[in-house]
Amino acid sequence: MTYPVTISARQAATPALFWSTFWDEAEQLGDWRVAPAGDPVNPGGLDASEQLASAVIISLFTDRRAPEGWRPDIADRRGWWGDKVAAEGEAAEEIGSLLWTLRNEVATEQNAELARIYAIEALAWMLRDRVAAEVTITSGLIDDPRRGIWLDVKISDRSGALAYDRRFARLWQEIR
Repeated sequence: MTYPVTISARQAATPALFWSTFWDEAEQLGDWRVAPAGDPVNPGGLDASEQLASAVIISLFTDRRAPEGWRPDIADRRGWWGDKVAAEGEAAEEIGSLLWTLRNEVATEQNAELARIYAIEALAWMLRDRVAAEVTITSGLIDDPRRGIWLDVKISDRSGALAYDRRFARLWQEIR
């Protein structure tokens, strides 16, 4: 049984500092960094200079709860506990993507297209909340001995300028 958590209007009005998650291309993972001592926002704390990039990483790589019955042989539908947290009077919204459901699958064109669809669904909030004017996702197969799927994310801001452009080189690789 789950219980929704509500946030009072006073709590919601308090500004929150969201630190950035930086993507490590070599390790293919996100990590935090300490802000420089002269940082005007959070000196010596966690760096908050890449919030759009962090929003993309969180949206893509947080495990969204899989739909009921998605695979009868797997009981764990994952999901994030914070999906049940909402401001008072508002409905909770799920974050994350279903990319995790493809982890044990073979890298095929069909699964590359599913990865693209899951990424579009995960980042749709950016258009709905007017964080971005356009989100473009492309995907494809990595054709080397250890096949995998890549995902390319481009986000334009409300002025039409490219605000984010990153290729996630390998979402996973096949294990042979």
